[in-house]
Formats: sequence, C-alpha cells, structure tokens
Amino acid sequence: MIRALIVAILLLLAVVVWQRGSVSIAHRAADQAASSRDAMESERDAARAEADAVAQTLKAERGSAAAANALASQYEKEKTDAQKASDRLVADLRAGNQRLHQRWQASVATAELSAAAAAAGQPDGRADDRIESAGRAVGAAAQCDAQVRGLQAYALLCSGGAR
Repeated sequence: MIRALIVAILLLLAVVVWQRGSVSIAHRAADQAASSRDAMESERDAARAEADAVAQTLKAERGSAAAANALASQYEKEKTDAQKASDRLVADLRAGNQRLHQRWQASVATAELSAAAAAAGQPDGRADDRIESAGRAVGAAAQCDAQVRGLQAYALLCSGGAR
C-alpha cells in the first residue's frame, strides 16, 4: 500500500510538473503573441502615417501643378493678346487710324516739303518698315510684360506665397 501511495504521489508530482511546464509554455506563447501583435500594430500605425503623408504631399503637388498650369494658361493668353494688340496697331497705322510718334514720321515731314523736293523723293518702302517696327516693338514689350508677370507669379507659387 505504501508503494502504491508513493507511486500515486510520484505520479501526481509528475502531472503537476508536466502541467506547470505546459502552463509556462502557454504563458510564453501568449507573451510572444502579444509582443508580435504590438509590433504589428506599430507597423500598421507607421504605414498609415506614411500613407497619410504621401496623400498630403500628392494633394499639395496636384494643387501646385494646377496653379502652375493656370499661370501658364494666363501667360499664353497674355502673349496672344499682346500679339493681337501688335497686329491691331499695325493695321491701324496702315489705315491711318493711329499715328506714329514724331520721330518715327520722318517721311511724313519730308513729304510736306516743297513740291520740287517731294517730286525728287522716291518712295523707299520705309513707311511700311516703320509701321512693322512699331508693331513689333509694341508686341515685344507686351509679351515681355506678360512673361515677367507669369514668372513672378510662378516664383511666388513656388515659394509658397499667397497670390
């Protein structure tokens, strides 16, 4: 009977030790799972933050690109308007609706000389050259103004300033 009791106690001790090891293994596994879960949550949060930052950057870049496109369109419109103004000035000068500044009208002053001097002069085509030159000068100035305004607006956009 004592042997049976000793064997039963030893058997119970073996079961207790075995159970204690199983519980210890289970606790370690639970701790590892919790640690893995925490690491995964941290990675998830970092990925979400990075995705949000990328989305904000993309939104800002799209806004900047749209603003730059609007500036480019405005510049092209102003450049076209400058060319139209130049062409209109040339047409008005040819039609006599506009007059050149006195220093550009040398042929007009010469034409008003005496009849003998006027008869000796031959038309040399300089009047058309002056008209074309005046038109080109006005058009170039307007295009330069449009380009300066466009570049200043773009520089302001790139520097983050408000317009």
